[in-house]
Amino acid sequence: MTQIQASEKTYIEELATNQLRNLMVICERLFLEFNEESQADEMAKKIANKLQDEPELLGIMLQKEAVECLFHLWDMEESNIMKESYLRELQQLRYLGFISMDEETLFVNMEAKDIFFFSMKGHRMKSDIEKYTQWEKVIFGMLFSYGILDIYYCYQIFKKIMNLDITYDQMEEFFMIRIIFWNSGLMLRNQTDMRLFFASREVTNRNEIFDQWNQRPELKFREYTKDEYINLAMGNGIISWDGIPEFFSFVLDEIEDDRYKAMLIMKSIVLMVQNGSAYPDIVLQVISLLDEESREKKQIISDFVERIYYSIPVYGQKGYSRNELKDKHDRIFQVIDGGKC
Repeated sequence: MTQIQASEKTYIEELATNQLRNLMVICERLFLEFNEESQADEMAKKIANKLQDEPELLGIMLQKEAVECLFHLWDMEESNIMKESYLRELQQLRYLGFISMDEETLFVNMEAKDIFFFSMKGHRMKSDIEKYTQWEKVIFGMLFSYGILDIYYCYQIFKKIMNLDITYDQMEEFFMIRIIFWNSGLMLRNQTDMRLFFASREVTNRNEIFDQWNQRPELKFREYTKDEYINLAMGNGIISWDGIPEFFSFVLDEIEDDRYKAMLIMKSIVLMVQNGSAYPDIVLQVISLLDEESREKKQIISDFVERIYYSIPVYGQKGYSRNELKDKHDRIFQVIDGGKC
């Protein structure tokens, strides 16, 4: 357990204890001027002034769980906290100067509470946090579907399924600001046309995905519903595609009900399918992971993998499954009756 104490530092002083690289990233995302020679206290002052002038930015930057953690720390209801259970949330709060930590103590900046408490507890902030939490889930669902997001096409789909009157600039701003605390991908900018992309770290070969997209320029990105994207995000990229629930039960039986290990195996299968691995390679990988020698069990694995292989969205196919693309191809080339001379 880590002890909680009130910090004696000012908010700017707390911010300035960040690593220089972190402060530069925050300045960049908040569109604040800085250079390689900028000092920590100089950047911390700019960040603090920006957030005090526009506290609504905190609703875009911080994830809902981080805000709830901050309120808990401000209440100081307990004298200690299980730091390991809140590492992601504490990292966000640390970046923005709300807390600092050493090995034994978590220091809560009380001047930050004085500055931001009422704006963060307000109805507008609560509404913004809920709104941007839903935006984030939908975007993560898209990321699990396509592997790489072309932000322009992502915006078009997002606007349609969310029924929102937002501009592309608003969508790009959300990405640029919120991404500070996303560990799931990285932002890419095409220097030729300045097109913006967000690539998942689960993609094994980004260039290969782009090449496959370019081979099918007429193919639009597969559109899912808002709920389907959210379910994908909540399931860490796995939902009940054909074969998934039954194979998960099979795997659980084979590894003596180790649910964590079973989920890792299922995730590895899904990622191999989405990244375009060949069906035989996936079967061999699963047999190796389960250490199966029985011919009967190998056949069961092969049958399950085949069902999964054709039902899961593939990154290089813009989120379509192999079955869906086969159906689209069959509809294009329909048999025409007649033709005899």
